Amino acid sequence: MIQSKGLLVFAGVAFILFGIALVWCVVSMLKSNRTDILASAPLAVEQEIQIPYTSKARILLETPRTSSEYSNLRIELIERQTGRSVTGAYSFVTAQGAVYGVTTMQVPFGPEMSLPAGVYLARISGLQAGNDYSRYRLLISRPYIGRLTLQIIALVLCGVAMMLDLVWAAWLAGLMKPADQPGAGLSNRSRTLAAITSGK
Repeated sequence: MIQSKGLLVFAGVAFILFGIALVWCVVSMLKSNRTDILASAPLAVEQEIQIPYTSKARILLETPRTSSEYSNLRIELIERQTGRSVTGAYSFVTAQGAVYGVTTMQVPFGPEMSLPAGVYLARISGLQAGNDYSRYRLLISRPYIGRLTLQIIALVLCGVAMMLDLVWAAWLAGLMKPADQPGAGLSNRSRTLAAITSGK
């Protein structure tokens, strides 16, 4: 038996809205992940990269998740116009901010820094001859840990809200019934037996 048609309609609308919010959060997170990357390049001893606009940034190294060959690498970015250089190296402390994917991870090389827009010469020392670095990439990325944390929290909240709303709608539709009270079955049988006895 439906508890309230009005509330059931409200629950349905709320479920749809939470679903839309969930999809929006996923799309927003994927879009932000792409736009956070200022530059991306394969590993090479020396190459040019371009930073499109001035921003707070961090040097990252994308590596296979099971790899440990990056710990001896050292990355230097030299701004072509001014000659100013910044250096990134592996550190156990900064590596705690690594982001893990299914098959890869992004390891920070050094702290956040301000990088002006322009062309940079990227030099990587420590590359070992004979090692396969085809699955490695050098990334220059805007800071994203805070943004990513908030987006994940929003995703979880939307998912939990949808589940609770679905349970509420099922209860309103009469699909869920409260459990019988302990001893209720015995009382019902006792009343039935008494009625049969009195009818004799």
